[in-house]
Amino acid sequence: MNWKTIFNPFERFDDKLLLVVGLLGTALAILTGYWTGNRFSSIYRISRLDKVSLEAVAIPTLISFASAIIILFILGRILNNKTRLIDIVNTVLISQLVVIIFQVMDKIPFIKATQTRMASQRAHPSEALPIWDLTIMIGTTSIILIILIYSITIYYNGFKTATNIKKWQHIALFAAVSLLTTMICQILISKYF
Repeated sequence: MNWKTIFNPFERFDDKLLLVVGLLGTALAILTGYWTGNRFSSIYRISRLDKVSLEAVAIPTLISFASAIIILFILGRILNNKTRLIDIVNTVLISQLVVIIFQVMDKIPFIKATQTRMASQRAHPSEALPIWDLTIMIGTTSIILIILIYSITIYYNGFKTATNIKKWQHIALFAAVSLLTTMICQILISKYF
């Protein structure tokens, strides 16, 4: 396994295997969301639930993944009419596998305790700044940023592989459509679910 495989598994692994892994990852995202009380309100956006139920986690998560798949498939067919649905499904599902880690982070006791102490510090700024807590928060934020960049890289490379885009205009259109889809999905799911 080399760097290319890590950042673009779509060129190395069979599409059916990736689909199975992606579907298992989606089930894991739903179960993890039920355990942690979080749901995907769009790809790359996880939000807390006031009332946790399997339905309250599964429906928004599936809608957010499906909306990204549908929009990317339409865009992919516009850019290259040979774009296959399975490749777009794999792109979205595989890119979200590492994002599941975000759901679990609140369940790690020392991170939760650190967040509580840092919130207390903000409420009482005259207290001494807890350096150890600040260090943990910076480390956690760095890990989140690395995971997010990796996931976006997988997302982009999957779409690029599925559609064979090369022009910068197509890449800019992909970025704009992805951002717009994510924002609209967040708004709609927050409003209706």
